[in-house]
Amino acid sequence: MAHLRLLLVFAAIAALGYAAYRRGGIPISFNPAAPTAEPTLGFMVRQGRHLHHPHRHPSGTLGAQLSSRWRSNRELRMTPAASATMLAAIPAGSNALEIPSASSASPTPSGPKSLFPKNFEGCWQATVTQPESWTFGRGPVVKGISPSTYMLCFHNAGPNGNVTFSTTAEYPVVSDWVVSNVGVENGHTDVLFSGDNFVVLRTKSSTPLHMKILGVFPGPTGIITSRTDFHCTHLDGDKMLVEASTEQRCINAHTIDCDGDVWIKESWHAEFDRVSG
Repeated sequence: MAHLRLLLVFAAIAALGYAAYRRGGIPISFNPAAPTAEPTLGFMVRQGRHLHHPHRHPSGTLGAQLSSRWRSNRELRMTPAASATMLAAIPAGSNALEIPSASSASPTPSGPKSLFPKNFEGCWQATVTQPESWTFGRGPVVKGISPSTYMLCFHNAGPNGNVTFSTTAEYPVVSDWVVSNVGVENGHTDVLFSGDNFVVLRTKSSTPLHMKILGVFPGPTGIITSRTDFHCTHLDGDKMLVEASTEQRCINAHTIDCDGDVWIKESWHAEFDRVSG
């Protein structure tokens, strides 16, 4: 009960204070000292043009001062256009907040990468007399291995360059009455990797293998599909070391066991000479 009485007393005091404030019974004075310039976040607070002192107002009360200011400024309305004009008039300087404009400079695009190094450009040739490894799978039985000449040509070292591959390899079959004749090769070579002095190539090709009975009458024709990977390293003295691995399959001729199985697998390496620049 005592707490309730104390609460009522505080409420009565607050009510009397508010009534006296409304009647102007509590004078509130302003500090007559002029404000000094103080640094803030990007701006400076400077002394205003007019200083208002309480003794200059007839009433001397806060309520009267606020009422007088409201009446005198009631017709002054800040429009958006006026605000924009005032903001535009603020001079740029060390105390002005500035938002940096977005950089219009764009990174200079680098040129397209070359397909292979410039020092590989041209045609290279070597003859392989004996492979490092040679395996026969299933298909027409060949008589043996004959020396073969291989040529790699690197055309145009730019981004639109290309590489071609050709060989003189023959595949004579073991038969007294059937003769094989390798037709025109149809192939394509891709660059799988290109470094400073190292290039990896992959050639895929297909070659018809014609059979002639007694060397005169046409026999079955198989298709030899081939995939060869080349690891090419440019050496001092303008040489090129080539390490190759080949897998061939014979298809399209069931009578000579060309059913798509691995026919020949071989690997070899040789030092190629430049034959044209």
